[in-house]
Amino acid sequence: MKQVRELEEVLYKTTGKDKYKILSQLSEVYEKISIQKSIDYALETLDLLQHVKGNPKKAEVYIRLGDLFRQTNEYDKAMTYYHTGLELSKSMKNDKKRAELLNNIGEVSFRLNNYDQALEFYLKSLKIREEIHDKKGISDSLNTVGNIYFQLKNYNNALDYYQKSLSIRLELKDDIAIAKSYNNIGNMYSMIKDYPKALEYYYDSIKLYDKGGEEKLRSSVYNNIGIIHREKGELELARENFEKAIKISEELGLAYNHANASNECARTYLQMKKFNEAEELLKTAMNEGKKLNARNVVQESSQILSELYNEKKDYKNAYSYYKQYADLKDSIYGELSGKIAEIQSKYIAEQKEKEAEIYRLKNVEMAKYIKDLQKANDIIKKKNKELTEAYTKLDLLARTDPLTRLSNRRDILDKIKYEALKYERSGEKFIIVISDIDNFKTFNDSYGHDCGDFVLVNLANLMKSVLRKQDCIGRWGGEEFIFLMPKTDLEGGTMVAEKIRKKIENETFYYRDIKLNITMTFGVNVFDSIMDIDYCISKADEALYHGKYKGKNCVVRSDEIDD
Repeated sequence: MKQVRELEEVLYKTTGKDKYKILSQLSEVYEKISIQKSIDYALETLDLLQHVKGNPKKAEVYIRLGDLFRQTNEYDKAMTYYHTGLELSKSMKNDKKRAELLNNIGEVSFRLNNYDQALEFYLKSLKIREEIHDKKGISDSLNTVGNIYFQLKNYNNALDYYQKSLSIRLELKDDIAIAKSYNNIGNMYSMIKDYPKALEYYYDSIKLYDKGGEEKLRSSVYNNIGIIHREKGELELARENFEKAIKISEELGLAYNHANASNECARTYLQMKKFNEAEELLKTAMNEGKKLNARNVVQESSQILSELYNEKKDYKNAYSYYKQYADLKDSIYGELSGKIAEIQSKYIAEQKEKEAEIYRLKNVEMAKYIKDLQKANDIIKKKNKELTEAYTKLDLLARTDPLTRLSNRRDILDKIKYEALKYERSGEKFIIVISDIDNFKTFNDSYGHDCGDFVLVNLANLMKSVLRKQDCIGRWGGEEFIFLMPKTDLEGGTMVAEKIRKKIENETFYYRDIKLNITMTFGVNVFDSIMDIDYCISKADEALYHGKYKGKNCVVRSDEIDD
């Protein structure tokens, strides 16, 4: 606050161009204290610059106001300022900032349910980020494009983009971004009703958010966890998680999250027959949705209110809200065709005629429900194949190294454990080989990490092509690989390792016209008695490092170092 007081004192004494600088600084400082004050100073800055033609700073202020109104969930205002800023910044030389602006416009379009427009801006942002090799930006853009496809229920495309994004985020070791990806993958598992897997990803996501101190993102994860508990019939657990989401979003002023969580909690109260609590939350969510111009939120509130009034046998209100829900659904997704039949709202004074009208409304509503249920069943059948494919891809993702597409550490260990169990039953010995790229650090230091990735990917493909059908290869960590060779003795395993070593030594690798001389060292051990798997691997590791000590680019057997 001391900094604020000092700047405000300077402001009153300042005129001309210097006043713009002070106003900009005050807007930035207040962003962490009071968003409204930050907006006020930004508007005052803009007013000061309005009469200055061709000032590039004007574009920055418009973009800043777009950012601020996005934080307050005033998406219409944010969009207006963003578009003006985009128009003024056509000659912007900072590609990274321009990509961020395009991405932010996409996010606001997404919040306003303009999915086609959102996708257009997300892809424009992605293109720039790919051109400037902004890995973090690329991962963010891929994730947001995945969100669009998820919202449109195109799960195959959504999963493809989520996988690509997660691969980069794991490489960058960006915990908060990884948490977002885990949340998205949890949503995919939730859609195919694999609830244990979904919860596993959701709780992993919360752990990373806790580690990074990212409180506001936890609200959406708690909301997702609540949905799963409700689907499982665990209504009290569902309510607890929804209330956590509501509390976090309320404390942090996250109106959109608050409205979503209120809708979900209301649906849970409805199943618990707590109609008053449900109705109160739904009215809150609907009002917030209207203020935000978030049609999907209002649509959800309308649908649940229709179900609520139907339960209370208030068929007039039930049908009114159902019609509102159907109209919104049609305008957002374009999935409903034709007009919904109009219901006469005239009520005749006599009681019997009033009752007849209520029953007529109930019948019309029920007929509409049945029609929509049939349509939903058709959609479910159509999407079933996509969901099955998505599940297969998700399972593969959990067992695959994202860079080399080989088995990851967990997957290869599972396969080794399986071979160890087979040995106990049949006595079939097998080989473990640990290999390491010689002087790998030199590639990273001399030509950059992209070169290191090039080496890892190309070696993985080459080694996989040399192996026999029954053999498996996985990435053990960093520049190390591990091989599992079933039904193989020490002689046979050494021969295969030597074949791979020679193939690599004789292969010519070019990275951006630079010739790379690549070799690898291998340590070989046999599992031919009941032993601990970790011990077997450690003996192969010892042989590997013995080979490094001997001069690298060689194959060393474990019995050679024992002697």
